[in-house]
Amino acid sequence: MMSKKRFNLIILYLCTILTIGVMYAPQPLQPHFEQMLNISKAQATFFTTAILIPLSFSSIFYGYLLEKVSIRKLLITTFFIFSISEFIFASVSSYSYLIAVRIVQGFVAPAALTSIMSYISHTSSKNDIGKAIGAYIGMTIAGGFLGRLLAGFFTDVFGWRFFFYVLSIALLMVAILLTKTLDEVQNTFVKPKLGYIPKILSIKRNLYIFTAIFGLFFVFQATLNVLPFELKRLEGAFSGSKTGFMYVGYIVGVFVSFNVARIVKIFRQPENAVLFGLLVYFISLQFLHIEQFSMLFLSMIVFYFGSFTAHSVATSYINKKTSSHKPITNGMYISSYYCGGALGSFLPGFIYSAFGWHVFLTVLSIFILISITLIYQLKRYENNKRNNIQAA
Repeated sequence: MMSKKRFNLIILYLCTILTIGVMYAPQPLQPHFEQMLNISKAQATFFTTAILIPLSFSSIFYGYLLEKVSIRKLLITTFFIFSISEFIFASVSSYSYLIAVRIVQGFVAPAALTSIMSYISHTSSKNDIGKAIGAYIGMTIAGGFLGRLLAGFFTDVFGWRFFFYVLSIALLMVAILLTKTLDEVQNTFVKPKLGYIPKILSIKRNLYIFTAIFGLFFVFQATLNVLPFELKRLEGAFSGSKTGFMYVGYIVGVFVSFNVARIVKIFRQPENAVLFGLLVYFISLQFLHIEQFSMLFLSMIVFYFGSFTAHSVATSYINKKTSSHKPITNGMYISSYYCGGALGSFLPGFIYSAFGWHVFLTVLSIFILISITLIYQLKRYENNKRNNIQAA
C-alpha cells in the first residue's frame, strides 16, 4: 500500500506538470490567436511574455513574499487561483482580458513552483532529496512538453477552448486533493539581503554563468515562440497538431535531467559539458534554415538536447560552486534565465516580422556565440584557479 508521504510526492509532481502546462500551453496556439483575435504577431507572442516577466524578478524576492506564509496554504490557494483563472481564460474572447489572466498567472506560477520545491525539500530525507529534486526537474520538462503538445492537438479536434477547460478542472481537482492530503510543514525561508548582489556579481564565474544562461533562454524562447508562425507560413494554414508535434523532442530533457552527473563525468569538467551543449545548440540553429517540416522536426530534437544539456549542467555547477549566499545566488541565476526568456519571447518576433526566418536565426546564432565565448572564458578562469591551487 502506498504511503501518504509517497502519495503527496506524486501529487506535487502532478502539480508541477500542471503549473508548467499552464505557463506554456498557449505558446503553440499564438498564430491561431493572431488570426482569431485579429492582432499582430507581437501581440500574440505576449501570451508567453506576460507569464515570464514576473518569473524574471520574483525569484530574488521570494524570501520577502513567502517568509511568513504557510507553504500548504500557499499551494492550495495558488491552485484554486490557477483553476479559476484558466476557466476565465477559456471563456473570454477579448485580447485584453486574455492577457490580464496571463499576467495574473505569471505572478501565481513562481509562488506555486517555489512552494512545491520547498515542500519536497522539507519532506525528503537527505538520502532522497537529490532524486526527489531531480524528478521535480524532470516533471517541469514533462509539463512543458505535454502542455504544448495537448493544447495543439485538442485545438484541432475540439477547438482551442476545450483543453483549457480540461486544465481548469484538473487544477481544481488537484487543489481539492491538496486540502485533503497535504500536511503542514515548517517554513524556513531565509530573507535574502539585496546588499549581497554586488558581492555575488563580483565573482567572475557567476557573471559568466548568469550572462550565458540569459543568452541561452533568450534563444530558446525566441525559437519556440516564432516557430509556430514559421510553420503556419510553410504549411499555408495553422495546424495545432503539427505545431504541437514540434515539441516532442522536448522529452530528451527528461533524460538529460536524470543524467547530469554522467554527462559531466564524460566531459571531465562541467564547463566542457556546458560548452558542448551550447555548440550542439548553435549547430541545431543552422539546420533550422532548411525549411522542411521533417528537417525542422529533427533539428528541434537536437536543439532541445543542446539546450537542456547546457542548462542542466550549469544549474548543477552553480549550486556546487556556491558556498555562501546560495539562496540569492540561485535566485539571480533563475532571474537571469527567465529575464532572457521574457525578452526572447517578445523582441526577436519583431526581427522575424521585418526580415524573415533566416535573419531571425542569424541573430539568435550571434547570441549563442556570445554565450559560447562566455563559457570558454569561464573554462579559462577555472583552469587558472586549478593551476594556481596545484602550484601552491
